[in-house]
Amino acid sequence: MMLLYENFRLALFSLKANKMRSLLTMLGIIIGISSVIAIMTVGDSLSGRLTDTMSGMGVNNIQVFLSTRPEFDESGQRLTADMIKYMDRDMIKELCKRFEGEIKAASLSIEVGGAQAKDDNLYANVTVSGESFGSFILNDIKLLDGRYFTEAETASASKVAIVSDKFVDNMFNGKTYDALGQTVHVELENKSYNFTIVGVYEYVDQYAAMGVTAGKNVRTNMYIPIETAVNITHDDRITYFNVMAYPEVDQNELCENIKAFFERKYYSNNEALYVEAFNMSSMLEEVTDLMNKLTLGIAVIAGIALLVGGIGVMNIMLVSITERTREIGTRKALGAPNSSIRMQFIIEAIVICLIGGLIGIILGCALGMTLAKLMQCPVQPSVRGIIISITFSMAIGLFFGYYPANKAAKMDPIEALRYE
Repeated sequence: MMLLYENFRLALFSLKANKMRSLLTMLGIIIGISSVIAIMTVGDSLSGRLTDTMSGMGVNNIQVFLSTRPEFDESGQRLTADMIKYMDRDMIKELCKRFEGEIKAASLSIEVGGAQAKDDNLYANVTVSGESFGSFILNDIKLLDGRYFTEAETASASKVAIVSDKFVDNMFNGKTYDALGQTVHVELENKSYNFTIVGVYEYVDQYAAMGVTAGKNVRTNMYIPIETAVNITHDDRITYFNVMAYPEVDQNELCENIKAFFERKYYSNNEALYVEAFNMSSMLEEVTDLMNKLTLGIAVIAGIALLVGGIGVMNIMLVSITERTREIGTRKALGAPNSSIRMQFIIEAIVICLIGGLIGIILGCALGMTLAKLMQCPVQPSVRGIIISITFSMAIGLFFGYYPANKAAKMDPIEALRYE
């Protein structure tokens, strides 16, 4: 232990005696490690942002949609009206009943169109869409006041609506309790409709993070019962819908079961169409895996600078050994074993790389965090990048320091003492 401490002390003394040369030697290590950590920090931060974004879309959500069969596409036939068999609400109810313990909610949506609610000089821009109750669960729509639609209102196609707090700001001076129960006039497809407000939800501004604040003219969603939307549009065709699985359910298995359910019960005789199911969790895994591979690939390229830095360490150690030939000869003449000489120069190389590595980690973290903030991503310093960098810098010191150290250890003491 005492010998190890002495070797560390000698290594630090040698670096202090040649400050500029030591700094230039460390430069390759510093650049390499800071580049690797900065890239991995940015990569992890981007992955974190993608994960948050896709989680907000619902990792437990499964998209179910009509698709043309691959063999039909390959046949070159045209899809005619008599081949099309749309999904309907009864099919979806049957699906939810069949997988009652696995499907938490189903979301059906029919977009009616853009409109403007008006009351004298007051107005609010809206996109009117018919929604099933499951839509509010899947889309995590939070009510600030009021309630969701009742089953009776949905079944009877009542003209009730749930509006945003932005809508209330424009039409009722932000007073949600004044808005509830009020009737608003909306023009849709050149027809006038009056809707009674039963609920107010919290509008989430998707562009607030970019510094763009939604103003008075922002268009928000106005939700009405799905049966009401069908009566307005006279269109009950369903080409897609979403379901939310319970967290403990295997989504890949549920996707396969949903496809099998529709195929077996409704589309077995349809040569053109079938029902496809796709889950967000598998997409999230694929995107995360792709981001990790991309980050690792770029980090490996940046790591070439570490290799260059390692060669620089070997070069400077060879120079140092040449300069200290008489010192090595003196130590060997006094009885220092080869292992002691070898260990001295290996530790000196490791210390150079370790100090360079620590400086590189500080610079890399600072650069990576700055870039992540500029990209408006959640800052996630790369812990694995730091661990890999420290390990790699010590390994470089050991690997590139061994040859010069071994050369020093094998010197003939008599020849070393004769060296001028």
